[in-house]
Amino acid sequence: MANNNEQKKLTSTRKLSLLFTVVKRTKADFFLDLIQEFNVNMQMVMIGNGTTKSAIFSDEIGSKAIILSVIADDNVPRALRVLKEKFAEIRDGKGVAWVVPFDSVMGVTFFNFLSNNKSSII
Repeated sequence: MANNNEQKKLTSTRKLSLLFTVVKRTKADFFLDLIQEFNVNMQMVMIGNGTTKSAIFSDEIGSKAIILSVIADDNVPRALRVLKEKFAEIRDGKGVAWVVPFDSVMGVTFFNFLSNNKSSII
């Protein structure tokens, strides 16, 4: 029979999610800076096209920016609220955002990096 230490599952009190934000490519820098304010340590931008008829048949290639940001769950509600406000306020700033939770992350150092826990990174 395994002892209690072997049966314990290591879990963190800090959960992480992946925030997807899709905006016009010309607004990508603004939204990258905005999202950074929510203690995000890692972001990646991909370029894509929209799915409307005008976007599919347009000569403009890569009209959308897809921003992927690793964010702590406790910052998600506030980040989504601020993004929603900015989508409505900014000229040509319309966009969409959603969150997908991480189920697990391999490695303590990698987790500390993603969660912006600088004091624990070796």
